[in-house]
Amino acid sequence: MSASDKHDSFRGDVYDLIELEQLVKGPHQVLFEGKSPYQDVLLLETKNIRLYRNDQLVWNSLDERIYHEALVHPAFVLSDQPERVLIIGDECGFALREVLKYSTVCHVSHVSLSPATLVAAKNTPEILEMNERSFFDHRVQIIQSNIYEFLLTEQQPFDVIIANLPEPETNQLSKLYSKEFFKKLSTLLTHCGIMVIQSASPEDTPLVFWSIDKTLQSASLHTLNYHVNSPWFGDCGFHLAGKKVLKWNDEKNPCVENRSLPKNLKKWFTFSQRVRSVQKQAVVLSIRSLNLNSYSEQDPEDTKELRHLLSNPHRVLYEGGTKGDCVKILETNDVRLYLDKQLQFSSLDEQIYHEALVHPALSMVRKRERILIAGGGDGFAIREVLKYRDVKHIDLVDLDPLMIHLAGDLPTVASLNQRALHDKRVSVHQKDIQVFQKEQSVPYDVIIVDLPDPGDEILSRLYTVEFFCKLSNLLTEDGILVCQSHSPEYAPFVYWSIGLSLKGTGMHVKSYHTEVPSFGDWGFHLASKKPIHLPNRKVVVPHQTLPEDLSTLFVFPSHFRSVQENSRMNTLSNLTLHEIYKQELRR
Repeated sequence: MSASDKHDSFRGDVYDLIELEQLVKGPHQVLFEGKSPYQDVLLLETKNIRLYRNDQLVWNSLDERIYHEALVHPAFVLSDQPERVLIIGDECGFALREVLKYSTVCHVSHVSLSPATLVAAKNTPEILEMNERSFFDHRVQIIQSNIYEFLLTEQQPFDVIIANLPEPETNQLSKLYSKEFFKKLSTLLTHCGIMVIQSASPEDTPLVFWSIDKTLQSASLHTLNYHVNSPWFGDCGFHLAGKKVLKWNDEKNPCVENRSLPKNLKKWFTFSQRVRSVQKQAVVLSIRSLNLNSYSEQDPEDTKELRHLLSNPHRVLYEGGTKGDCVKILETNDVRLYLDKQLQFSSLDEQIYHEALVHPALSMVRKRERILIAGGGDGFAIREVLKYRDVKHIDLVDLDPLMIHLAGDLPTVASLNQRALHDKRVSVHQKDIQVFQKEQSVPYDVIIVDLPDPGDEILSRLYTVEFFCKLSNLLTEDGILVCQSHSPEYAPFVYWSIGLSLKGTGMHVKSYHTEVPSFGDWGFHLASKKPIHLPNRKVVVPHQTLPEDLSTLFVFPSHFRSVQENSRMNTLSNLTLHEIYKQELRR
């Protein structure tokens, strides 16, 4: 994650760009902004507020607007002069904030599904500021009864119903996705009214997504489905439903202020062939046969992330609730570095990435006196390597002098990397790694390849069999090379092609991955001249995020491995990795 030697105004994942646009529209501080001969550099600091319910992340301030604007505005585009609105869920008032932007709305009934979250929101000034004090608007009626009592007593219909339902973690919550519940909602919908239901992810759990769609149709409703990617939560699915046939009009777009909506929402209503292929397997979900909760499990990564945040500087804005409905609201400072508008690190979770990059390799070698780091100009990999007392010398090679300056001299970054570049064991070389390796003759015990993603032809050359061969010549006989290799989940062809290119050198390769919240699932490859035996011992230096048994990092779900056989070796005579990279990031 360092510099490219080909300047470009933007490279990499489009969601980095979406995320950056969200940040600069909200409260933030620019810590550094400048240009090197190789890239644009932007360092931002923002307040990151997160709400956890029962240790599961519900939202964070980074991209909640993307989700809530997507939840609300398509329904209002289809609705004809909506006056009465019902909101179910949305205890923090963010969907309510979006609804109140429409001048035609004269009444909103708001029914909470989590009383503890509603109490937390009303008692947290930071959330009241985020929702623009929407709870106190004269058009809003906060309903004190639960949703079932409300449906039995309410008699006036609504033009728009917004159901922001929680994950179906229990049988009680699963009932909210049943045919019976949707029928009750439909009785409160006007003849021309629109209902929107927050759904499962069509990318991650397509069967659940299409089953909810089929269940809505079984309740005599016509549906129109769409999905949106948010940087933090990935692909989020939604269903529009009404008593009349629904058709999206490409010419109509939201006419109110927003931060994240594209000019044309049409692409939201298209799905990949893989997602569509599951549609025929969908089932109707009724109270008697409901098994939706079997698809929904608590995300262990949320719990891991929460523990990591609590072990670092943070402020607790609220903590309370009851057993089974416990709420925590945290505020942290988030320092983010963007190179050519591509996210390089977030201070909230860079440690997860760098511990995974460094410690598996260093825990496996018998000797670790000499270390080479290619890229890694931010100094975080050096910080982790310096935890080993037997390390005697580190060569850091990074092309961009501005990155080296930031890591060594800018107080914010130098504090994060613990002034690693100033350690007497570290030699910093502002140089092309291809030039540097030609000049070296003394081998290294560990080589850490932390270079930028292969986004163009020049960078693609740093992931060829030929380049890896030259690096392997700099390894001791018992040494290990580790290479960051993008995501086996979001760019699997890139990931496995890098692994195959390492194998093309004749080295033995082991692949592993970990979840980094800011980047998603991220992958690495180890390579050595001798067979690599997975460790059954613990990492012996201080760390926060690695599991006790490192072998768990080397286990992949079957759908990650399914594309491995189609990977391609990247060579100078057949330089294709950058094309594969561009294709996968456009998906």
